[in-house]
Amino acid sequence: MSVSMMDGQKIPVIVPTRYYAYACNTQRKFSSTAMVDFIADSGFDGLDLSFDLFSDLGNPLCVEGDIYSVLYSLGNRAVSRGLTIPSCHLPFYMPCPDDAMAMKRYIRGLTEGIKAAAYLKIPAAVIHPIVRHSSLCNYNRWKEENLAFLAPLRELAEQKGVTLCIENMTGIPYPDQPKELVFGSRAKDIRWLADKLDTGICWDFGHANLTGLCQSAELNTVGDRLRMVHIHDNNGKTDTHLNPFDGGVDWDDAAEGLRSMGYGSMAWRCLNMEIKTSHLPSDIRVREAYAERTLNAAKRLANLI
Repeated sequence: MSVSMMDGQKIPVIVPTRYYAYACNTQRKFSSTAMVDFIADSGFDGLDLSFDLFSDLGNPLCVEGDIYSVLYSLGNRAVSRGLTIPSCHLPFYMPCPDDAMAMKRYIRGLTEGIKAAAYLKIPAAVIHPIVRHSSLCNYNRWKEENLAFLAPLRELAEQKGVTLCIENMTGIPYPDQPKELVFGSRAKDIRWLADKLDTGICWDFGHANLTGLCQSAELNTVGDRLRMVHIHDNNGKTDTHLNPFDGGVDWDDAAEGLRSMGYGSMAWRCLNMEIKTSHLPSDIRVREAYAERTLNAAKRLANLI
């Protein structure tokens, strides 16, 4: 169900496949068909495919089976249920970037994710940059290692017709240490990488809230590189992925930032509600009520925009 803004324009509302992936306190994982059907039945317009759910891409919390047969079935099911797949999230369980062997395996998973996105004709793929704390790294070194990490992936994405979108990160300090500057958490960091590599940007409002920076000012820096948004909330301390208006994000300011850049008139606009539901039981009635809450939050945000 697309939601209307004050000027009557519609904004599609999508959710990640992780929105209906697994339940709390059990080992139960829902099938890809169940994921798609729940998203469609709940009234969302589309889905963001979470590639971290596939074992072939290196994560144990996965959909079982050969990845391309699962993708084929998932894609066909989405089409038959009237859902779009405007974006995907590449595997994001990044190992320590100083572990060369682990990073090699991780990059292999990212590579396969980009190929899988192209297979499903998904136009945008979100990727996390390498994050470094300023006390452990200088800014130039951070830039150089991210260019080396991202450039080959960006080249592959371009060859496959997929737009790579670099996401801003959380800026959460190490436990028991004072908050410090984290390279990869500010709009200026991500914008520099996006300009250098000619990629899009995915702006994550929940992550930005953890930095304490002004959302509208950060979005002004992101500017015309914006290609995707991740909508969720938190208390400013933990990346809890709550529904909007259930935490401390200043949504008036966030909406002002989107409005000032003309977000509502952008052809690819959507509200990607990156909400966590792994704390919910498998009870379908509980999950349906939560989905209604997510849609209502999206409507409220659309009115602000």
